[in-house]
Amino acid sequence: MNFFGHDYLSGFRRIDLIGNRYHHPQHRHRHLNQNQHQYQYHWREQEPQFYLKETFLWKQRKGSRVSTINDWLQIQIGGTEDVKKKKPNNQNRIKSTKYTLLTFLPQNLLEQFRRIANFYFLVMTIISLLIDSPVSPMTSLLPLVFVIAVTAAKQGYEDILRYRTDNVVNRSPVTVIKNGVEAIIQSQNVAPGDLIVVERDCDVPCDLVILRSTDPHGKCFITTANLDGESNLKTLTVPRDLPTVPIEEMHKLGMIECETPGTDLYSFNGKIELAGGEGRVLPLSSENVLLRGSRVKNTECVIGCAIYTGMATKLQLNSRLTRNKTASSETYVNRFLIFILIALIAIVTLLYFLKRYNELFVIPKLTYLGPAADGYSVKQFLQDYLSFLILFNYLIPISLYVTIELQRVIGGFFMEWDNELYEKETDQQCIVNTSNLNEELGQINILFSDKTGTLTKNEMNFQQCSIAGHKYNYKKTRLEEAETKVLSDINKFSMDQKVFFQALAICHTVQVATSMTEVAPVENAANKQETIKSGPPEMYSISDITEESHNSSQHSELNVSNPIETSLSVHPNGVNATVTSSSDVNPLLFSDDSYKVERRKRPQVVKRSPNFARSNKVHIASPGETPDSGASANGHSSVGLHSPPIMRPISLQFQRSTSERDLPQFGEAHNGAALGHRRAHSYGAPNAYLTSPVGNQTPPVSGLFRAGSTVSRESYAAPTFTRQPTMLIRAESQRRKQEIQQTLCLLDYQASSPDEKALVEACANLGLVYTGDDDEVLRVRIVPPHLDYKRPINSGKPKEDAFHRLHVLEFTSDRKRMSVIVRDEGGKKWIYTKGAESYVFPLCANSSADMVVKTDSHISDFARLGLRTLAIARREISDAEYQEFVSSLAQANSSLENRKQLSEECYSKIESDLDLLGATAVEDALQDDVADTLVSLQAAGIKIWVLTGDKVETALNIALSCGHIPPDAKKYIILECKSRDDLLVHLNVLEREIVFGIGQECALLIDGKSLGVALAEAPKEFRDVAVKCTAVLCCRLSPLQKSEVVALIKSSNENYNTASIGDGANDVSMIQEAHVGIGIMGREGRQAARCADFAFAKFCMLKRLLLVHGHYHSVRLSFLVLYFFYKNILFMGIMFLFQFHTLFSSSSVYDSLFLTLYNVIYTSLPILFISLTEKPYTEEKLMQNPKLYKKNTDNKQLHWPYFLMWTLFAVYHSVIIFYFAYCIFSFNNVILNGGQTAAFSCFGTLLIWAVVIIVNLKLWLESMYLSFWYIATLVLSILAFMVTTVIYNVINLDYDTDIYWAYNNLLASLPVWLYVLLTVIACLLPDFTLRMLKRALNIKTFSIFPGKQRKLEMRRKFESTYL
Repeated sequence: MNFFGHDYLSGFRRIDLIGNRYHHPQHRHRHLNQNQHQYQYHWREQEPQFYLKETFLWKQRKGSRVSTINDWLQIQIGGTEDVKKKKPNNQNRIKSTKYTLLTFLPQNLLEQFRRIANFYFLVMTIISLLIDSPVSPMTSLLPLVFVIAVTAAKQGYEDILRYRTDNVVNRSPVTVIKNGVEAIIQSQNVAPGDLIVVERDCDVPCDLVILRSTDPHGKCFITTANLDGESNLKTLTVPRDLPTVPIEEMHKLGMIECETPGTDLYSFNGKIELAGGEGRVLPLSSENVLLRGSRVKNTECVIGCAIYTGMATKLQLNSRLTRNKTASSETYVNRFLIFILIALIAIVTLLYFLKRYNELFVIPKLTYLGPAADGYSVKQFLQDYLSFLILFNYLIPISLYVTIELQRVIGGFFMEWDNELYEKETDQQCIVNTSNLNEELGQINILFSDKTGTLTKNEMNFQQCSIAGHKYNYKKTRLEEAETKVLSDINKFSMDQKVFFQALAICHTVQVATSMTEVAPVENAANKQETIKSGPPEMYSISDITEESHNSSQHSELNVSNPIETSLSVHPNGVNATVTSSSDVNPLLFSDDSYKVERRKRPQVVKRSPNFARSNKVHIASPGETPDSGASANGHSSVGLHSPPIMRPISLQFQRSTSERDLPQFGEAHNGAALGHRRAHSYGAPNAYLTSPVGNQTPPVSGLFRAGSTVSRESYAAPTFTRQPTMLIRAESQRRKQEIQQTLCLLDYQASSPDEKALVEACANLGLVYTGDDDEVLRVRIVPPHLDYKRPINSGKPKEDAFHRLHVLEFTSDRKRMSVIVRDEGGKKWIYTKGAESYVFPLCANSSADMVVKTDSHISDFARLGLRTLAIARREISDAEYQEFVSSLAQANSSLENRKQLSEECYSKIESDLDLLGATAVEDALQDDVADTLVSLQAAGIKIWVLTGDKVETALNIALSCGHIPPDAKKYIILECKSRDDLLVHLNVLEREIVFGIGQECALLIDGKSLGVALAEAPKEFRDVAVKCTAVLCCRLSPLQKSEVVALIKSSNENYNTASIGDGANDVSMIQEAHVGIGIMGREGRQAARCADFAFAKFCMLKRLLLVHGHYHSVRLSFLVLYFFYKNILFMGIMFLFQFHTLFSSSSVYDSLFLTLYNVIYTSLPILFISLTEKPYTEEKLMQNPKLYKKNTDNKQLHWPYFLMWTLFAVYHSVIIFYFAYCIFSFNNVILNGGQTAAFSCFGTLLIWAVVIIVNLKLWLESMYLSFWYIATLVLSILAFMVTTVIYNVINLDYDTDIYWAYNNLLASLPVWLYVLLTVIACLLPDFTLRMLKRALNIKTFSIFPGKQRKLEMRRKFESTYL
């Protein structure tokens, strides 16, 4: 027996705790042989998904390293030979299909017969086959088969599409390493333990532990937009201290021990037991695991060991956690079905007893009928009772469900095709993920909305800051003190200001997606003369050049020679193109030669072939490849011809503004005079452009000749130069500002949050440019965007600060802060902390108490302006304290239990006694038309709750500016409630304000702590008061609290219909909890859009989605449901009346053909068409008058008054149709042209003919939106009846009733046509009259029936008047 207990089905190894400690794998078999007679192993066969269905708890033994914990998995890196021979295939297969070829039929039938109507007709069909049925069993069987077949075909087709999609993923090629040799296999054949090679821009096939990365620092950059919706770059690393072994030996690296698969995307516990004599153990965490659904970015290649595969990956375990939602309209449909079913049983019971009465007292007197049947036998009872039941089974509309399903699916397409819900900028259309909830869009009472990214754009702009107790406004490249309005740039910063912005420049996890310091090798371009137009115009608007500098620039003397230089740039598709190279190298990043050479040692990213074993062709620039340089007039070096361009996309090329003549004002003043070619790398030279045509000249290879002019940039600082110093200084400052902006564009910062990116970009604009990290060394280049004319312009090489990043204490929703520990160039260690002020202030030392008070006041001011705030703090760490932190953190990471808690304790200990530096204020702009949308929704009767993580002041200002809270509303704020009693006091006061402030709008604001008390201790009291408020704003909430708030409102007895809208992964729980989930495809990712029922690009589209599409779908479904019950009650009402004239013989007045085709052909197409196109109001009117939305909320048109009204019309129409025909046949049945009497078959055919015409014309009369196509469907339905009946009655089948030539005779009879005309007028005249009266007198239908809604309105009116 194998000690590891290898499960050959899964490829996993299970831990067996034997002895005092774990032994090395080489000794475990021997240990087992000595003890195998003492232990008995119980195995459970695992599914191919590898998910351990049941966990095993082990008794604690002395010396055991693991005790009383769930089963852990052990996976051999690279697998073992015996395992590879026996393991099954398809272990990594993804299966999203519901059926297989064998299970499709039984499983689909089981699902469909769960519906009451389908099951009912199945029972009726079986009964009709067992008894002497009064009608053909086919009348029940054929419609049932039709409905079942259509639904099964739809579901089967959708499953085939899912199967094809699965195969695209399962059969995609994956590169694996087996015994040191690369092989390409299908993704579905990947097994745990396989070494997987994932290249750049490729998706990860399964969950991997990273073992190797081409990044020199062991990093791997990924995006997880498909996993959690976040589109920002994330950084993973190879496990620390993992030995580097050749690829051929990687399968001998050791064993991975990890927990069983779970759904948490952000946690992972495991370790690697290295092979070898030392048996070292390396801890594994979530930063070492590459999850399926991720995509590798900015990393050439990684190698990982597969741990979770197939349906056991975290992505698949999360994707299966979906909750089925049903529309509230289905509740009313079920109520109507139950009502009809009760009516059916009542009718059948009544007719049965009436038949028994006739058999006892009437039939014996009619001797020609023979003796009566024995009514006391059970067989006769079942025969009679079930015959009536089968006769009236069409009271239940079997085709209702399939018609509703078709209407919803096609209606969903209409929403996706709506151009008003299409966003051109992002090419995003509306997405309908759950068409079953279309009509629910018209029933929303309460809307829950996220703020950031939903009401706002999630585009952050740094606005203000508080530094050392002073408030400053951010002016792009300067700071303005709020009180004195004094402007200062980086040259005049105080020490506090420098330290503050230095903290912002290094306290982050921003990644540089396109490093400007990675130089691509190029060939000699001396013989290249052709050029192409350079990139787009300057992206930085020039606003600081005064008229003085502009006018002065026109009088400056320019004198320079005009050689031209070109060089190669690398096209992203690999095509070399020649471009002007003046902007290829940025002096902000390359003026330090030593730094340039050092950075060039980093390998250039080049797309590699799939064969990982082959040599990786990575070019490393050597010192010999540095650009040639030529001496200028004053001895300064100039970049020569061989200057290699930066490797970047063509779209990121930019032009460098090198003088005041480069500025837009200069071009406008000269009436658009064309500028000539630029000199390469003549940074700042006032004559870098030539205004005269230049011929084809080839500059010498050795470098550029520079004219002996005293006005070149190198001579700016010469003592003899005194002309126009202010103008030159401003031009140089403008050039630097523009270079900084172009640098930001090229660096392409990627941050985990837009706040971080905004802060880093603000630092760069002020002159502290973060250029990236090199082996955890953060480099910040200090380039003042403004120059002081009192100082020399060329003051030496730009200064660069380097900080060695030792640790990153990540931001979490619980910590609400992040920290970095760095070592500066002086060897001192610092911890910088950035986060929410409520979490950072308690960590500050007592010496910062005064600073905390001032900063908190400033933060409150920022919040009142609607700005997002963060507090910044730092302190110096001693070597001893740092070593203690490192050791305790390592111990926490190596723990298999409570690893997260232990790590949090380490973080809390080091994040203490901080010195507060200040706070930042970032603006998040509002979405387009958000105020109009919210005001319109509130006018439509929708109460809006904003659930956000921001502080109260910030959220309140946003709520006021966007119209969420009306400006004249009373605002009641509940903060810092710690007990139930405190909360109840607030709620009682608020309720009195609402009751006695009649007509006064009231808004409630509550923070997360108080809401936590409300949800835990007084949920009902809080809910009952909060729903009375006009608007509710909940601040500082966690994602879990958001979903709890939605669940609380759903539990109300008022049956509120809720909707949630959000754009981030943190809104998913709220979206899934609400009745209708709406996602915005925003900057925070697509997870919310994928999990939502409906998704679109902009918040303002919500107005059209609810007020137009919601209104239409609600009206259409109500119309569809009521009409279906109407036409079936009318159809069966005639059958009921017919029984009173046949001694209750359970005979059918209709032929079986009519029973079969009535719901399938005669009446199905028009109602489906109008249920897709009905428009009681125009789209413009619905958008302009939101109050119309209230007409359909709470499913008003599906309430009992409407249903009973349609039922009364059905009964009236059935009475008119039957008794008009009865009178004709009773008084004079010689109605045929030949003078013959009409047969019984003519009577039934005449009735069904009138029924088909009446129900179709009734539909026409009730419709509001008439089109030629709709009228055509009505006419075609009537013609379909006539054609099918003509064909049927000319064939002498004698199958059911004999209607041979009966319908032809009716068509040839004038009295029959008069009967049809008279019947139509008599039936529809009351309908038409009532319709006109309602329009003329504005009579509401439900006012005739004082139901629940009317009582509620009367109660509200009473309370508002007398309370």
